[in-house]
Amino acid sequence: MEGDSLKLNFEIALEKIDTLTQHNNQLLDTIEDLEVRLELAKLNLPNKPETATTRYNDISKEADAAMKRFTNKLTKEIDKNAKSKQSKRQPV
Repeated sequence: MEGDSLKLNFEIALEKIDTLTQHNNQLLDTIEDLEVRLELAKLNLPNKPETATTRYNDISKEADAAMKRFTNKLTKEIDKNAKSKQSKRQPV
């Protein structure tokens, strides 16, 4: 009976963690969107002319930040000790 209670509590905890993770990802997306809007607002100031070089630098900076965020997310999602089926000598 106590084991069933522990399993139920564990499942509830997992659901809450999943919900919080989804909310956290939504907040991160919102923050990124607002940061992009802020950067665009800064770029569209009338006394700062945009050149091809500055545009390239800005886009590169945003792309690098996006890649870094994606890499961080993958690192958290993937178990570092996970092995592929081939490395475990199991048929694919």
